[in-house]
Amino acid sequence: MTESQDLSPLFQSTDEQSEPIKAEVKGNLPSWLTGTMIRNGPGRFECGDTSFNHWFDGQGLLHSFHIQDGQVTYSSKFVRSESYADTKKRKNSIHLEFGSFIAPDPCQNIFDRFVSKFWMDEVPFDNAFDTVFTLKNRVFAAADSNIIFEIDPKTLDTLDKVDFAKEFPGDANIKFTTAHPQLTEDGSLINISVTHAEDSTYDIIEIPASKTGKDEHPLEGSKMICSIPPTNGVGYIHSFCITENYIVVPEAPLVLNLWEAYVHRLKESGVADWFQWIKNERGRFHVVDRKEGTHVGIFTADPFFTFHQVNAFEREGKIYVDTCCFHDHTIIKQTYLHNMRSPIIPGVKKLDIPDIRRYELPLKELGDVKDGKPLDKGPDGLDYTVLHPGVEFPTINNTEKNGKPYKFFYGVGADNQKWFSHLVKVNTDTKEYVTWAEPGGFASEPVFVKAPDGKDEDDGVVLSCVINIPDETTYLLVLDAKEFKELGRGVVKGLTPMSFHTGFFT
Repeated sequence: MTESQDLSPLFQSTDEQSEPIKAEVKGNLPSWLTGTMIRNGPGRFECGDTSFNHWFDGQGLLHSFHIQDGQVTYSSKFVRSESYADTKKRKNSIHLEFGSFIAPDPCQNIFDRFVSKFWMDEVPFDNAFDTVFTLKNRVFAAADSNIIFEIDPKTLDTLDKVDFAKEFPGDANIKFTTAHPQLTEDGSLINISVTHAEDSTYDIIEIPASKTGKDEHPLEGSKMICSIPPTNGVGYIHSFCITENYIVVPEAPLVLNLWEAYVHRLKESGVADWFQWIKNERGRFHVVDRKEGTHVGIFTADPFFTFHQVNAFEREGKIYVDTCCFHDHTIIKQTYLHNMRSPIIPGVKKLDIPDIRRYELPLKELGDVKDGKPLDKGPDGLDYTVLHPGVEFPTINNTEKNGKPYKFFYGVGADNQKWFSHLVKVNTDTKEYVTWAEPGGFASEPVFVKAPDGKDEDDGVVLSCVINIPDETTYLLVLDAKEFKELGRGVVKGLTPMSFHTGFFT
C-alpha cells in the first residue's frame, strides 16, 4: 500500500444518469439471470452553498443495473422527496438531517419554531437514502422515517409518497419506522415504529400482503401487534429480526436525550448529537410472540451497538440471533464526512470494525419482561460467539432462509482503516470463509439471487456494485455464490458514490 489512499471519491456528490446507458459486459453472465439490481444510498451532499456534515445526510440516489439476455444497462435517479427538492432550489436545507444543523425556516416566526412539539411538525424528514424493499407487490425506498416512497423499478421514477404518521389506520402515534422491515413467508411486512416522546414505545406493526393488487393502499389492513416499553428512554433501532414464532428486537444502551432534541435549534445540533451512551448499562434483546402479539421475554447482554442483523432462527430450545455488532456507538461519530473522505494512512485507525456475533436466547427462560435474564458467558468471558470479524452489510438467501436455520451469509469486508475493501462468504457451521477482492475496488452490499433450478442454499449468484477508484469505473459484479468466483461484470465509465443497501427485483 502507498503512504496514503484517497477515499474521497466514494463520498462526493454526483449527477443522476436518468437515461440508461449500456455497460461493457466482460465474462459470461448466467442466461437465467434477468432482473434489476437497485442500490440506494447518499448521492448529493450539498444544498446550495451549504455542505452536509454526515454520510447519512446525503440525498437518496437510486442506482439500477438491469440485466437481460446477458446484457447490462445502468441508470440512476434521485428519490423525489421534499428534502431533495430543497437541495435544488434553496441555499440551505430546512429539513431535519442526521449530522448537520438545519437553519430555521425563514417563513416561520420565532415563537412557532420554538414551541413546535416535535421536530417533524416543523420539517418532514423524508430523505429516503437507505433501503429498497417490496410492499404489496410494489417497490419502495426508505430510511429511518415515517415517510417511504414508491418507485418504478424499471425507470426509477418516484411514483408516490406514503406517510405512516398520517395514513396508518387507527390512532397509532407513529413518528419513525425502521429502514429494515421484515418480509414474511406470506408476503406481509413487519416493522417497528419508534415514538420519540416522553411516553415512548417500540410499536411492532404488521402490513398484510396485497389482496387486490396495485390499486390497494400500501397500508391497507395494517395493525399494531405489540408495544414494548424502552428500558431507559427511546433508543436507536435500525433493524430487527424474526423467527418462525418470534420477533427479536435488539436494544443498545444508546438513547435519545429529549432535551437535546428540543433545544437543537439553540445549540445548532443535528440528530447524531441528540443520542447519549449510558455507561454501565447492558444491551437487551426483547422477544415478542408473533402469534399472540405479546412481549414474552427480555435477555440482557454486555453492551453492544448494532445497525444490521444477519438472521435469527429457532433450534433445540433456543433462539439464535446472528447480528453485526460494535462495542459501542463510536461508529456514528466516525462516519462524518470529514473522516470518511480523509486519506487512509497505514497504522492510523479510521473506523471501528464490527463482528458478526451469535447470541443464544434460551426459550425456557422466557417470561421475564421486567429485569431481563442475563445471557450465560463462555470460558472466554463473552456472552456471544464470533462467527466472523470485520463484516458489515450482511445478507443471506433471504427468500428461503429468513427466520430459519441457515448456513451461509455474505457481506462487505471491513478493517479499522477502510470498509468495502472486499466481499466475504462465511459458513456459519464451520466458520470457514472465502473472499473476493480487486486492487482499487470498493464493493457495496451483496445480494443473493437463487438459480431457478438450484437445490442447495448457495446455488445461485451474488451481485454487488464495485467502484474502482484508480480505473474510474463502476461495475456490476456477478459471482458464483457457491465458489465465490467471478462469472462476469458489466462496466460503466465514471465513479458513483458508495451506497448502503441493495435489492434485486424481477
